[in-house]
Amino acid sequence: MTQPSTSDDRLFNAELVAEEAQLAEVNAEQSAVLSNSNQPAIVHPNFDPRRLPIDPARSLSDIPEPARRLNGQLHRLYGNAAHFYQPNEDHLSKWQLIASEVLAEHLSLLSAAKLIELPTSFYHNHSEQPLLSPLNEMTLLDMSDIQQTIRTYPTLSRYGFSVVDDSIVDDIDGNKAINTKATAKAKAKASVAALSLRALTKNYDPDELLSSLYADDWQVILQPQQFETGAGSLATDIMACSVAVHALTQCSSRKSINHSYSAAQICQHIRSYLLSQIICEPTQRHAYRQIRIFTGHVIVAAHYLGWDIQVSHDGQCYFNISSRCGLLTRYPDMQDYDINGWSS
Repeated sequence: MTQPSTSDDRLFNAELVAEEAQLAEVNAEQSAVLSNSNQPAIVHPNFDPRRLPIDPARSLSDIPEPARRLNGQLHRLYGNAAHFYQPNEDHLSKWQLIASEVLAEHLSLLSAAKLIELPTSFYHNHSEQPLLSPLNEMTLLDMSDIQQTIRTYPTLSRYGFSVVDDSIVDDIDGNKAINTKATAKAKAKASVAALSLRALTKNYDPDELLSSLYADDWQVILQPQQFETGAGSLATDIMACSVAVHALTQCSSRKSINHSYSAAQICQHIRSYLLSQIICEPTQRHAYRQIRIFTGHVIVAAHYLGWDIQVSHDGQCYFNISSRCGLLTRYPDMQDYDINGWSS
């Protein structure tokens, strides 16, 4: 018997080696092209080739500002993936601006229990008003700006006017009547004591599931009162007041007071706007979750913008805001859909 020839096997192996070598060369060329791209996936601000190098002998006051890339890196890495989708079109509905799977499950449960009724306008946009500009264009307020409002309204807290003095209503109407300081101090002490008791109850609640760390984004943003511990004060809520000013700045005003929308209702619309920004800017999600919007922040923003303010005896505050602005027509007030006063 003759031995089988192995020349064919050797030739086949040689061809495989040649193909693998060519494939390696192609991959090396592609990686070199990607490495020399003008828009790499991740670039450290100190090593950006499009910027001038930093002088190590510069003065200590010369601190370079890093370029804000926001979600550009995520788009280059993940493309058009579903969990990095950004709603940046003007025809999106109220639901599409705040949509998430966990919020959809919650709303379907409330709808099944007949506790909430969502109209067709919630899922379809019928407004021609544009969306509000993103929060990355926001300008921060100074603590002195908030302090001016607190001086004007001493009984104002982050939750609004807990006790409304006749002096506040008279000053807004143009009268000069002022109540005694003792009455105002007694009412202020009573409201502080009530808030302190509520904060104490929250701090010592054994249920750890009430912590905002375990809650979904929509719960933390739309229902911040569930996780409020009373820490801090209105004078230090710079981020919340800045968000309110950023939203109200883009709203037009009218000549008369609009009694259709109170500060508490406008607060709900701003919360929905803040929730939409978490979807638009996933890189800022953890920072935006720390912002809790309350009625007092809306009042500070209205006073900062010089709007006409009217405070009723029941504590409700009204402004001369236009009902046709984008904040009220494009972003929902979830409490409007509750049935018989049930809270979502």
